[in-house]
Amino acid sequence: MLRFFVHVSFLFFSLVALTGAWMRYYPFAPGTSIPYSHVLHAHSHFALLGWAFMGCFVLFLHFFWERIRHKKQAILAASAMAGISLAMLFAFLYQGYGPLSIAVSTLHIFAEYWAAFIFYRTVRENPAFSEIGGTFIKGSLAFLLLSSAGPFSLAFIAARGMKETPWYDMAIYFYLHFQYNGWLLLFLIGMFVLWLRRKAVPFDAGGTKAAFWMYVIALFPGYFHSILWMEPGKFVEGLAVAAGVVQFVAVLLLFRSFRGSWRHLRRKCPGPVNAGLLLTMLALLVKSALELGLLLPGLTDLVYDTRSVVIGYLHLTLLGFVSFFILIQYIMAGIWEADKQAVHGISVFYAGFLLNELLLFMMGLAEWIEAPQLPFRLEGLLLAGLMLLAGILLMWRSFARGGSGI
Repeated sequence: MLRFFVHVSFLFFSLVALTGAWMRYYPFAPGTSIPYSHVLHAHSHFALLGWAFMGCFVLFLHFFWERIRHKKQAILAASAMAGISLAMLFAFLYQGYGPLSIAVSTLHIFAEYWAAFIFYRTVRENPAFSEIGGTFIKGSLAFLLLSSAGPFSLAFIAARGMKETPWYDMAIYFYLHFQYNGWLLLFLIGMFVLWLRRKAVPFDAGGTKAAFWMYVIALFPGYFHSILWMEPGKFVEGLAVAAGVVQFVAVLLLFRSFRGSWRHLRRKCPGPVNAGLLLTMLALLVKSALELGLLLPGLTDLVYDTRSVVIGYLHLTLLGFVSFFILIQYIMAGIWEADKQAVHGISVFYAGFLLNELLLFMMGLAEWIEAPQLPFRLEGLLLAGLMLLAGILLMWRSFARGGSGI
């Protein structure tokens, strides 16, 4: 049954890439019957709530399967999450933001609560097994629940006729901040720490715990990074600066805590896993450095007014860190074997990711310095989208053909 949900996760990842490539095709086919905004909303919601959530769910189920007391409930929750996610995708494609898509998205939030309860109960019932990794998991679940305040507040804001005010954007950024930087980041690091503990790979548990608390405490004022564009005042700006510095230091401390692990990882893991881990951690470092750079005077407005840079940052986070970390942990956990086809798929996927990031940030730089835009940039972005899709399909085919530990 667990193998079925791995297939579901690869299906979801493929659909995310397909809708992404679809959007890149719009400049060459402006007469498409489904509006661009519908595909955009479907792509963004399904990437976060469909693929990323299902990928995390699969990792958790595989790692804790023997210790989950209510296995039927866990399978039912995963099945409900899969069905609701697919319904959400088609609802957004059909009507964009509308009554049906909003209703299904709200239903997804309650399914997340159900999954969070299963995660929390399992970790709580296995305290000796989870240890510091369990602390990361519990923290991630707290921020998953907290993030839902953003979507729920949107209904209130819209009902008060404030949809065109900064409050509406602030609620969206609240949700994204605690999803990306809270729930997903902490969960994936927690699962990585659990794997290190299970495989007896040494790491600095004290440093890891200190990094966790530094990061979590700074995560609350870290939200102010997302709203500096509205000039919230010197006090709030000061909190954002302090939070940015503390979070960056926490990430560096986390890396230092894993310093003693790499020699053992090189011995226990195949080459693609070690290379993937290094690229994942590099993406996290670049992401943290970019967030720190937002604190430079005058840069915030420039960044938030440049769509390609914002999209590049979001893809760096969701593709370069979250998605790639899920895939690498699939291999580490024995869910998927790193055979030759898997390596080819990973290579094509990562090449597409790098091309996508390079073009997006180069487009932003050209806009900032008022230079001519890159020729064939739209063709390049379409090629990057197709490479991402091709890489995912190759990885999925590798999993379907190969054996696994599930």
